[in-house]
Amino acid sequence: KFGATPDDLKDKVIGVSWSNFQEERWKTDEAAMKAAIEAAGDKYISADAQSNPGKQLTDVESLISQGANSLIILAQDASAIGPAVQKALDEGIPVVGYDRLIENKDVFYLTFDNKEVGRMQAREVFKAKPEGNYVFIKGSGSDPNADFLFSGSMEVLKEAIDSGKIKNVGEAYTDGWLPANAQKNME
Repeated sequence: KFGATPDDLKDKVIGVSWSNFQEERWKTDEAAMKAAIEAAGDKYISADAQSNPGKQLTDVESLISQGANSLIILAQDASAIGPAVQKALDEGIPVVGYDRLIENKDVFYLTFDNKEVGRMQAREVFKAKPEGNYVFIKGSGSDPNADFLFSGSMEVLKEAIDSGKIKNVGEAYTDGWLPANAQKNME
C-alpha cells in the first residue's frame, strides 16, 4: 500500500537480505543501513546469502518468520529471488530491491546511476592505459546492472575502440559477481 497512517509507522521490523559479505562494500553499506534504521527507532534484522541464490530464498522466508514487516533485498540473482519476493508481497510486506533490479512492478528499486559508474570507471582506466588490449570482465548476466555498467563504459571507450587505439580482446559475464568467476574469465 502506498499511503501510510501513523499506526503503519510503529513497530517496524526491517529485514535485510544481503547477497554476501565477501565484498567490503556490502559490510560498509550494512553498517550505515543498520544505523539509519535503528536511529529511526526501528528494528534491524538481516541474513547473508553467502552468494547462494537458494540460500537467499530461505533467508527471506526466515526474515519474514522472524517478524520482518518490510524487506530490503540485495538480490544475488534477480530472477531466482522472484518466488520469495512474491510471497512477501502476497503477505502485504513491502519490498525494496537494493542496488540490483528485481523485475517486479510492486518492488521499489533503490540504486545509483550504474551507467555513470561505468563511464567513471572507463575514464579512469583510459587515463591510465589509453592504448592497447582491453578485456571486459562484466558483472553477472542475471543482473541488469551489469549491462548498464558496460554500456556506460562503452560510451567512453567507443571512439578509442573504433579508431583502433583500444582492442577488445575479450569480454565475459561473471556469474554471481563472484571474484573467483571473474578470475576464471580472465584466465
